[in-house]
Amino acid sequence: MTLHYKQISPELAGHFRLVMADVDGTLTDEHGSPNEAANEAVRLLEECGISVGFVSGRHLSNLEALAKQLSISGPIIAENGGVAKLTPDDNTLDLGYSRQPALDALDRLKKLFPGAIREREDNVERFIDVVFFADGVAHADVIQHLGNVQYYDSGYVLHLMERGISKGRTLLRLLNEMGYKQISPTETVVIGDSPTDISLFELFPHSIMIPNPRLTDEQSRAVLKVARYVSDIPCGDGFAEVARHIAAAHGC
Repeated sequence: MTLHYKQISPELAGHFRLVMADVDGTLTDEHGSPNEAANEAVRLLEECGISVGFVSGRHLSNLEALAKQLSISGPIIAENGGVAKLTPDDNTLDLGYSRQPALDALDRLKKLFPGAIREREDNVERFIDVVFFADGVAHADVIQHLGNVQYYDSGYVLHLMERGISKGRTLLRLLNEMGYKQISPTETVVIGDSPTDISLFELFPHSIMIPNPRLTDEQSRAVLKVARYVSDIPCGDGFAEVARHIAAAHGC
């Protein structure tokens, strides 16, 4: 059963040392535009001594710019888990992932659905996943031709990625294998809004869903099913209310 975020007790929230937030639909408005309340909440958490990191489908350079703007100290995980840095100033980690399966799948889709498969411009900025639009092609028709490649619909764009990569698995690797600041998964809260965040919610006990009106009812139910907590307000304003609740437990 999903609980209201205010049921996170002050005692529990006081143990949080790391907040990992999705970006689009979580820190932004539903259209992906900046939300100042969310940005101020990120700064508040950092001022309280809680590291904030990003775990997003955006490409790395975009997240690096946002990290600099908001002065975060936590990890950056880009491309839905495909690319990561322990802190914004660190080198990119070698996670052993390959982009080739996704590129092969994209070529196959272009041949099967000529003129309908459009790459998004920021594909040139990406290292692991592939983002595209499928004009007039049903999800089921795309999926049946992918083979051993993952397919995500974030609500903003479609993603292809080598199987086995996810936001949740990569974050666990940063905490467990690479020992990020000796922070444990139980000291981490993960916050997101869409099906691309389900792996985070499945692997981390303290997960919070921020409602996003762009999602279909089916997508929202799938995310809500695995989230531990949910906010009242959608998108960036919802993140802000949750962050202020956590910050209050730390005396801020």
